[in-house]
Amino acid sequence: MEDLTAVGKPIPKLDAVDKATGRAVYIHDVKVPGMLYGKILYSKYPHARIVHMDTSRARRLPGVRAVLTGEDIPPVKFGFYKDNTPLKRGKVRSYRDEVAAVAAVDPDVAQEALDLIEVHYEALPAVFDPEEAMGEGAPLVHEEHRTNVLRLPWKMHLGDVEEARKQARYVVEDRFRVTWVTHCCMATSGCIAMFDSSMNLTMYSNTQIPSLAQKDYLEALEAMGLRGKRVRVIKASIGGAFGSKLDTYPYEYVAILLAQATRKPVRILFDRKEEFVATSGRQPAIIEIAQGCDPEGRLLFRDVSMILDNGAYTSWGATTPSVMMMPISSLYRVPNVRYEARCVYTNNTYSQAMRGYGNPQATFAIESSMDRLAEEAGIDRVDFRLRNANEPGDVTPQEFKITTCGLKACIEEV
Repeated sequence: MEDLTAVGKPIPKLDAVDKATGRAVYIHDVKVPGMLYGKILYSKYPHARIVHMDTSRARRLPGVRAVLTGEDIPPVKFGFYKDNTPLKRGKVRSYRDEVAAVAAVDPDVAQEALDLIEVHYEALPAVFDPEEAMGEGAPLVHEEHRTNVLRLPWKMHLGDVEEARKQARYVVEDRFRVTWVTHCCMATSGCIAMFDSSMNLTMYSNTQIPSLAQKDYLEALEAMGLRGKRVRVIKASIGGAFGSKLDTYPYEYVAILLAQATRKPVRILFDRKEEFVATSGRQPAIIEIAQGCDPEGRLLFRDVSMILDNGAYTSWGATTPSVMMMPISSLYRVPNVRYEARCVYTNNTYSQAMRGYGNPQATFAIESSMDRLAEEAGIDRVDFRLRNANEPGDVTPQEFKITTCGLKACIEEV
């Protein structure tokens, strides 16, 4: 270890000094000359048709430089499933849906302009439970999709679960529900969009993914008729993320569209309430799990089925089953594993990446089931885990070789 330059050595955090001395620049600190302030109007209904929208009074308000609705913008689509748009046209699918946006000379004028926009809705039946959303006759969140179940059939079948279940002396079955969890970063979401004289875009942002965001913005520019233009992303200090800034979101595209409309830099910055309402959290799930062991308490199988509440649109939350496969197949020695998951549209807010990215949901179900199985087998819960703990050299059902593993040492220590 003494010959190594980094391993086993204290490494100073690169931005520690700037943050400790107050020199770090957050998106809240960034200002550019001529900057306008953007605000977004959100839906008052979870599911409704937009019958009519009157923006005339907002447009006439002194200090307002642009007002946009879904009817005013090109068909920019984004998200993992390409099912989201910056401003909704024709229909809203959740309370947090963006229906209009303004750019004004200061935040107060922008807010006043939002208050002057009149939107008439025709309420539609809504569905908030993913199991109900899968039922016959359930309201369709996206009619063009013809079903509320996303075409993401996550499946993992390893070994022979049915035969292992027959051989098991003890079997437990459980059903769990886990709900939304919000990130609640100290720094709220925000960005500044600005075009130069050649219509190349510069984005100031607290994103975690500047390179991927650049790619998304380039796709948006192409949809806006600006193909071949360049994008530069300048990343401010993030101020906390925990997965919440791993995608691109409606407010960023709204800022870009407002900047194009005004030919001025436009800043959109969320306050704390808006951060809770208009950003997405950890994905809820309904988890059914069965596990069985032999008379000595050795795990024989694990059978997991999940229904994930996708919300109204699709972000990285819909891909968490790909990560859940790892703990489901390798948390403790278990030779036979079956896992299936379905992601379902509802009229709830959509979900995204959050710290652990699927692991907390899966691990909660597994560990809760382990407690129940230990009790059923009459074995101490700690001893039960030690009997099934992974060891270095093990190969999981997914054929991952475990080279080092501190699970047993950790259990014994605590």
